[in-house]
Amino acid sequence: MKKLRTKISEKSIICVILRSGATKSLVFQLKNKNKILRFAQNDNRQSIFQISLAILFTLCLSSFVFAQSSTDLTGIKICIDPGHGGHNAANDRNVVPETGSDFWESESNFQKALLLRPMLQARGATVYLTRQTNDYPNDADEPSLSARVTFANGHNVNWFHSIHSNATGGNNTSTNYTLVLLREDIATRQSVSPQAVEMSSYIYNNIRAKDRTNSSGGNIPGYPGVYKDYTFYGGAMRLGVLSGLNMPGELSEGSFHDYFPETRRLLNNSYRKGEAYGIYNAFLEYFHAPFDTLGIICGTQKDGTTPINNIVVRLLPVNKVYKGDAYNNGYFLFDSLAPGNYQVLFETPGYAQDTAYVTLLALVKTVDSSIPVNNAINVSRSQSIVINFLAPVDTTNVKAAFSIFPNTAGTVTFNPGRTVLTFTPNFPLLYLADYTVTLTGFGETRQPTVFVDNKMVTSNVTTANFGFTFQTEQLPPSVILTQPKQNDTAFVVTKQIGLKFSLSMDTASVRASLSIVPNVEKIFSWTQNNTTLLITPTGGLPYNTNYTVTVGSGTKSIYGLAIDANKDSIPGDPYVLTFKTQMNPASVNEDIITPISYSLRQNYPNPFNPTTSIEFSIPVSGLVSLKVYDVMGREIANLVNAKLSIGRYSITFDAVKIPSGVYFYRLETEKFISVKRMMVLK
Repeated sequence: MKKLRTKISEKSIICVILRSGATKSLVFQLKNKNKILRFAQNDNRQSIFQISLAILFTLCLSSFVFAQSSTDLTGIKICIDPGHGGHNAANDRNVVPETGSDFWESESNFQKALLLRPMLQARGATVYLTRQTNDYPNDADEPSLSARVTFANGHNVNWFHSIHSNATGGNNTSTNYTLVLLREDIATRQSVSPQAVEMSSYIYNNIRAKDRTNSSGGNIPGYPGVYKDYTFYGGAMRLGVLSGLNMPGELSEGSFHDYFPETRRLLNNSYRKGEAYGIYNAFLEYFHAPFDTLGIICGTQKDGTTPINNIVVRLLPVNKVYKGDAYNNGYFLFDSLAPGNYQVLFETPGYAQDTAYVTLLALVKTVDSSIPVNNAINVSRSQSIVINFLAPVDTTNVKAAFSIFPNTAGTVTFNPGRTVLTFTPNFPLLYLADYTVTLTGFGETRQPTVFVDNKMVTSNVTTANFGFTFQTEQLPPSVILTQPKQNDTAFVVTKQIGLKFSLSMDTASVRASLSIVPNVEKIFSWTQNNTTLLITPTGGLPYNTNYTVTVGSGTKSIYGLAIDANKDSIPGDPYVLTFKTQMNPASVNEDIITPISYSLRQNYPNPFNPTTSIEFSIPVSGLVSLKVYDVMGREIANLVNAKLSIGRYSITFDAVKIPSGVYFYRLETEKFISVKRMMVLK
């Protein structure tokens, strides 16, 4: 895993609201450590405006900000579903706050999706829309909910998001909040996708940060604004567009479109872009992609409490001009702005010009990097935790902010320059454990959110937590199952020797380290992801022979850990298997009467299930073969392949692993061949 050093930052939004009002000059400063955010109003004209500034963010960080993050969204496939469709009253939402302002939810959702798509694509994501138009001739042409799910599944996307706006179903005069809905498992009453809970929280916070909607409670503890659908609807229904998804997904209700002030804002495509930015930044946050360094300045110009139509706003020094619409929202937006000082000039005809001075600040990042890096795997149990800071820190505060889960006793120390924290565990970490390290209140200082309304100034300076996760190394590999069993004294000479390991093994190291005494010609084969080794002696094993199989200390897993034969978590000790092959059949059932001729008797019982006995006699010592074949002539079992002395013998044949049917057993010596028929009946 490569170590990435990416500057984590976020888009900043400055919202400026102009109202006619008092004639006083206002100058505000908000100190953030050693930096000052300054904005002012100079009033020396006939028409005086009060200025309300609100600095909002494109991204509200989650509980963890990772210093080592992926470069972008490359490789991530996202399906965006613009809710509803087609300007059809049968399956759409239509609101008319006044003549000339005709709002359709489907069009608003579709425009948000069109604005969101290039944002995600610019960061490397592959984006699919469930519908490509909002101009359906009739309602039947709109893709159904199940068709949208099938579309997302068919493109094998990583994430699904459905864009909507909410409504009370009546004449809404006060409600305008954000919520996000996700799929609920009715049996457990939990989210079907735990990942969707985290993403939904990011979407909720980021939309609110862009469009300043009100908060909502949610029905998942610890996640305001996030709702399980079945519980949300009182057990009456579930969201069909989330049913059947093969990937995580959620549905956002950015705001209430039947709240008339919001209806008018939602008719403005720049305002819709704010919500698109919110969803976009939630994806950046969830996938730990670097945040944008460019900011946004947006706001609303009002005459008293009434938004002004056809506004003209100029932004200096970039000299961009925004011309507003006539939907009674007074909204404007400038984006893709570098940190620096700006002047917002209000040049709306019929109103005195005025200027707001705004500074977009670059974000302050506290933590530079960590060891291990975020999402590292196979980390040594003896690894110390190291966090590198960009500047000297208050060691007392940082030490108090440090935590590791699972809880681990250890010592926190700092280098003399107070720029490096080292946590040394008192004991080795757990094997194959997921650890999370957090510095609460350290990592990245966000720009403050500032609202200035009628001389009332409120600000909120927040600092994102720094955190990372890693997984420790596997347990050393060990042998967990053998064929034959340890110290077996009657191993069948025709069987394979088998060793099952606890982990996938480095096969080359096993071959180099394994020995069999006495030596046998053998073939190695591996199964079950290289966890099971089968050793096939090419000529079988001799009877009544002691064997020692040694898996040497050089044997390693694919993770590079040496074998742990004693299972004491200390790698490097070899595994030894000892066994003895079966006795020569002659020593088992030899008649005391010497036979005078070769014979092969009919097996008994016959038919049989699963065992039967086969008896034969040989009058001369020599090499004897007794084998079982199926009706196609394929060898099924090699019962005897050895030099036998004069005598009568009884061999048990076990057919537990073969199906019912007719089989043949064949006795062969240098001077005698005989074949008989038998039947397995299960």
